[in-house]
Amino acid sequence: MWNEHPVIDAVAHADCFGEDNRAERCPPEDYRNVIGFLYTLLHAPLESTDPGYLLSLEEFAANWSAEGIAQLFFEESDVDVIAYHGVEIAGFFRHGSSPWSIGVELKRAYPDRVLLYAPVDPLKGPAEFEAMEAKASECPIDGFKFYPSNGIVEPASQTLLATMYDDRELAFPFFERARALGVPRIAIHKALPVGPGPLTKDRVEDVSSAALAFGDLQFEVVHSGWAFLEDCALQLQFHPNIWANLESVVNFVVRSPTRFAHVIGTLLRAAGPDRILFGTGAAGAHPQPILEAFTSFEMPEDLREGYGYPELDEAAKAQILGANMARLHGLDAGALAGRLAGDPWSERRAAFRDGPAQPWAGRRASLAAA
Repeated sequence: MWNEHPVIDAVAHADCFGEDNRAERCPPEDYRNVIGFLYTLLHAPLESTDPGYLLSLEEFAANWSAEGIAQLFFEESDVDVIAYHGVEIAGFFRHGSSPWSIGVELKRAYPDRVLLYAPVDPLKGPAEFEAMEAKASECPIDGFKFYPSNGIVEPASQTLLATMYDDRELAFPFFERARALGVPRIAIHKALPVGPGPLTKDRVEDVSSAALAFGDLQFEVVHSGWAFLEDCALQLQFHPNIWANLESVVNFVVRSPTRFAHVIGTLLRAAGPDRILFGTGAAGAHPQPILEAFTSFEMPEDLREGYGYPELDEAAKAQILGANMARLHGLDAGALAGRLAGDPWSERRAAFRDGPAQPWAGRRASLAAA
């Protein structure tokens, strides 16, 4: 909670990077390189340098449990609700880099605190329609998560297989199936490159075409502003059903506040705060320092004058931190805050703050016991 406003983290992952999750098709050295790349991209340069926060590569790479993820967010941080995104990337991970099964466990255990996005890979073909239906039957879902690539390399061309989301034959039928299942929220990983090679698959314009074709669906461009910032801003101007999901991008505010200022300033200048979503992508980095840095952030005067960026005031922060995500999911933010105020996690959070435990407490305890 922040100033009596509920905090909703728009992207949570259970990063399971242990050797037991390596896909058979992925050589051990390639797997280690992928995990090392993620560590040097998303954790080491973005994590808080305050004592206790920065993980070693070995700590970063170990598997997460559902209870560990819940403790990270609901006990060790002021995040009240998470949107768990299941992620597969079958070219590297046996059970998914953020396993669907952990999301289901979290949703069932803490339905008031967990929104669930099910992974979809259009490259699997028609069988994936049945998988979407099966996931929707297994557990109530709140959205579907798509990636531009599944990490599998096409042998002849030695390029990653990719999905462009303006492809009427490949991608559009999956949006139609989401609509038929009554799940109108579509989150698509963009802007943060997936693997080497041309960046065409990582650009955002194809989501604009999808949003235009499916005006009744809501599209989250995940990692908005990591790259292609002006394009992300234009999307907000032209498409009222596109939302800028700041997964990992808001993390800049901890150690690269000027970079963050340009991202948030450009998005705010384009369309205001109404469709910007706070998302840390934790467990890639601890959510609490990100939340604290965001709530204390003020737009530098020289950037307001030199670029015309608006101030990020308290009302805008409250929208980005949770009110927008609540609106996207049809939740009453006030009623939500009331339901969560006295639950066991609220009590555990208060005890954690008053106790001696360091951040990542559950994480390090589970590794020590292993």
